[in-house]
Amino acid sequence: MRRSLTTLTVLLLLAACGGKEPVSVHTTPAIKAEPADVAAYRTSFTVSTIHTETLLYGYSSTGTPALDRQMPTGNAVTATLTLVLDDLEPDTNYRLSLQGIGPSGETGNTVTLSFRTLPGSSSLYSWERERTGLPIPADMTLIPGPSSHRSPLGWSKERWLSHVAYTDEEGTEHWLFDSFLLIEGQQNGAYGSPIITYSVTDEDRPSATKADWQHLLDFWFSGGTFLWQESYWGNGKDSFGRWYTGKTETVTFPEGQLDALEACIEEVSARIGEPAHKRYVVMALPEPIYFDNYILGVSNPASARTTYWGSLDGKALDFARVADRIAACQWYMDETRKAFGLKNYRHIELLGFYILPEVLSTTWRAQYKNYDIVIPALAEYAHSCNEALYWIPYNMAEGYKSWKQFGMDIAYMQPNYYWEPDKKPLAATFREINRYDMGLELEFEYSMVENVHGEASASLYRSRFREYLQWAVSSGVYGNRSIALYSGTDAMHQLAESPLTEDRKMYHELGHFIIESPLKK
Repeated sequence: MRRSLTTLTVLLLLAACGGKEPVSVHTTPAIKAEPADVAAYRTSFTVSTIHTETLLYGYSSTGTPALDRQMPTGNAVTATLTLVLDDLEPDTNYRLSLQGIGPSGETGNTVTLSFRTLPGSSSLYSWERERTGLPIPADMTLIPGPSSHRSPLGWSKERWLSHVAYTDEEGTEHWLFDSFLLIEGQQNGAYGSPIITYSVTDEDRPSATKADWQHLLDFWFSGGTFLWQESYWGNGKDSFGRWYTGKTETVTFPEGQLDALEACIEEVSARIGEPAHKRYVVMALPEPIYFDNYILGVSNPASARTTYWGSLDGKALDFARVADRIAACQWYMDETRKAFGLKNYRHIELLGFYILPEVLSTTWRAQYKNYDIVIPALAEYAHSCNEALYWIPYNMAEGYKSWKQFGMDIAYMQPNYYWEPDKKPLAATFREINRYDMGLELEFEYSMVENVHGEASASLYRSRFREYLQWAVSSGVYGNRSIALYSGTDAMHQLAESPLTEDRKMYHELGHFIIESPLKK
C-alpha cells in the first residue's frame, strides 16, 4: 500500500576460507531496512542490524546523501531500530543512505534506498503545519451526537463542564479530559423520527447520505434544527432510567455545540489558568456503506442501490467503487478541517479522526467493506494532513490484532465486562491489551448513577467499574497507555451533579484516576 517506495534488504555476508571447515568468520556490519510508515511530511523505517554499534545515515531530495547523522543501536550483536525522518516535503523523491559501524570500527557497505513521500493536502492549517509529531492524549472522553433519542440533545457549557474539569473533595478545580471524541452511529427512528445508520449494521436501516453527514457537521460547527424525542430521567426513587413521552419535536441551536465547549474552557481558564496545551477534538468518520440499506442489499444485491449517497464535484459517487468510498470520507475530513480553520478556536484543536465500525473484518462480506484498502488509505490521508487516526473495537473484535497494519495511531479495547462479566473476563481483556499495545476504554452508563437508577443497580455497576480501575493499575496499562471513557448519553454529567454520597465517592474516584495519571505529567 505504500506507493513509490523501494524496499531494500541487505543480507549478511559471512566470509570464510575454502575447505570443509572455515578458518575464520569476518563480522562485517549488516543492515536490513524496511518502511514502517510513509506519509507526506514524515516517513519511518524499521532497521535491523547485525554486528553494528552505530548506524550512520543521511537523506536528501537532491544528489547523494551525506552520512551526516548517527544513531547508536544499543546492541552490537543484533538490534531493531525505528528511524524517523520528520522534516520532509510532500510528493517528493528522496534518497536515504545507511551504513553500519561495528564495535571495533568495522564499516559496512553504504546502502542507498529511494522513496517518495505521499502527496500532501492542498493546504495545511496552522495547527497542522506547526506539528512536529502527533500529540498522544493521555485520555479521551466520548461525546455523543444528535440522534433524536438522546436526552439532552444539545451540549451546553454546564454539560461540557462535567468532561472539561473536575472539582475535588476540597473544592479545588482541575483540568479533566485532554480530548473529546465526537461520535454518532445512528439516527434513532422511534416516535416518527427518521431511521438512519452511519455505520454497517445487520438491522433494517437506511444508510446515511451526504446530507445526513452534513447534518452531523452542522450540529458540531454551525447549529440548525434537529429532531428530539421528548424524554425525562427518573429520580432514582419512584422511577428509574429514562422515560419517553412519545412526542417528537424540533430543537434549534443558533450555534454549533463546539462553540459551547470553547466558551466552557475559556471560563475554566479564567478560574484556574490555561491548561498545558489546547484541548483536543477527534471527529468520528461516518462509514461509507456499500448499499443504501446494507442488510437488504447483501440479501438481494440486484435490488439495492450503490449510488444513493450524493455527488462530489458534480459527479454522483458510486459506493460499489472503493475509490468513491474513500473520496466521500476525505470530503468529510476536509470539511471538518475547514470548519476548524474558519472557527479559529483559541482553546480547542482538531487532533484527528475516528474509524466508526467497531469490528474490521477482512473476511466476512469483505467485498462490501474492503477495510484492508479503505482504512489504510484514510490513514495515509490523515497523516498527510498531520492528523491522527483512532479506533475502539468491541471486546476481541476482528481487527484488534492488526490495528497497526490498518495505519491507525491509537486503538483502545472495549472490555464490555460492565454488561457481560461472565462472557468478557477482564484477565483475558488486559492480556490482549498489553499484547497488542492498545489503550483501554472505561465504560459506564446511567445504570451506575444511584440518583438516576436506584441503589441496587448503582451498587452492582459501581463494583464492576471499580474492577476496571483496579485492573488498569495492576496490569500496567494505567500511566502507560491512553484511556478512553464511554459514559453513555449523559452519565458523566449525572454522576458529577449527583448529591448522593455513594455517587459522590464514585465521581471522586474517577476524577482522581484521570487527573493523577502519570501521562498527565
